[in-house]
Amino acid sequence: MQQPETNNYLATNFFKLEISRAPILTYFCQSVNLPSLTIPPLEVPVPQFGVPIRTPIGRYSYENMSVSFLVDEKMENWLEVYNWMTSLSTPEDVPGTYTTHEANFSDATLTIMNGSYTPIKRVTIRNIFPVGVSGIQFSSMIVDTEPVIATATFAFTSFTIENV
Repeated sequence: MQQPETNNYLATNFFKLEISRAPILTYFCQSVNLPSLTIPPLEVPVPQFGVPIRTPIGRYSYENMSVSFLVDEKMENWLEVYNWMTSLSTPEDVPGTYTTHEANFSDATLTIMNGSYTPIKRVTIRNIFPVGVSGIQFSSMIVDTEPVIATATFAFTSFTIENV
């Protein structure tokens, strides 16, 4: 049996996220998911057998990328996402609000590191754009000061993983 090159585990806090369109959100990033990839199987009925044959024919799809972040006291990082989203679509039919392709999308880089915080993998996520940002709940009932954590959800076209 072949031994693995390393027996160290990957820890959840060994990462760095960079989104060029949202640098303040990037600075306050608390967590991010490496989106899953799925291929729906096609079931081919076979009359002489009771169980259909399952085969991987079809398009694959990605899960959305979710980023949790601490909201800064000026709400600048939350507003980065909010303003980006409102620039993509307007609730009213306002003439002259069309934006260019470059203004709608951004690329993101998720750097995954080893136990010494040395980069080992770089995930390049192409053409991301926000599809959701969580609301912020304020409350005067909480006596301790607690930071506000928000979540932004991004769709994208593809990602690649490369060794660093």
